[in-house]
Amino acid sequence: MHNNVVVAGARYFQTLGISTLRFDFVGWQLLSWGTYQAQQIEEAAKFLLTGTTTTSSSGGGEDDDDNNNNNQRKRPTKILLVGYSYGSLLAASASANIPECVGVVSIAPPWSVKHWLLLFHSQHHLRQAQSRKELPKLFLIGDQDNFTSETVFLTTLETYFPSETTNTTGVVLPNVDHFFRRREKDVMKEIGTWLLKVFPKCQGDLKTLASGKVF
Repeated sequence: MHNNVVVAGARYFQTLGISTLRFDFVGWQLLSWGTYQAQQIEEAAKFLLTGTTTTSSSGGGEDDDDNNNNNQRKRPTKILLVGYSYGSLLAASASANIPECVGVVSIAPPWSVKHWLLLFHSQHHLRQAQSRKELPKLFLIGDQDNFTSETVFLTTLETYFPSETTNTTGVVLPNVDHFFRRREKDVMKEIGTWLLKVFPKCQGDLKTLASGKVF
C-alpha cells in the first residue's frame, strides 16, 4: 500500500474530498489463485460502505479518517476501485461482486504474466472483470512497461473488453515504464479526464464526485 502509484492515487482523491482506503493483501500475497485477495477488496469496500467486515483484517491504512472520526462522518454510498499492477487484476475481478461499484481503474495490468501470477486462474478473473459490461472501466499502461507490451495490452483489450460492447477505455502513456516514477501526475491526469467523460454530471468539476449525486 506504500507503492508510489497507490499513494499518489490516494492523495489525488483526497484532494477532491473523496474518502479513500488503501491496504496490503494478507495471506498468500502474490502467486495465488487470487480469489482470496479479490474477497479482501470486497471486504474493504464493505468497510467503507458500512463500517463493518465479516472477517478480520490486517495491514490496512485508512487514509481519510481515523476509526473514531470515520464512524462519525457520512459514509460513502458508491465505490470506485483503483488497482495497480497485480492489484489491478484483482480490483477488476472484485467489481463483479460489489453492486455499489461505479467504475474500475486498472493501472499497468500485468496481462503478459497473468497466468503465472494467478496460478493459471487468470481466465476466471478476466471473466469476472467482463461480467458487468456497462461498468465504466479504464485500463492504463506505459508504452515501455516492463511486463506487458503495448501490443499485448491492446490485443487483450480488444479480446476481452471491446469498446463497441463494453464501457471501456484504454490509454497508453508514452515514454513510461511499469513503475511510473516521476510520472504519477500523468496517471492521475488521465484518470481525471476519464472520470469527467464517464460522469458528465460533474460538469467539469471532479469535486462534485464526493457528493454522490452524479451517479
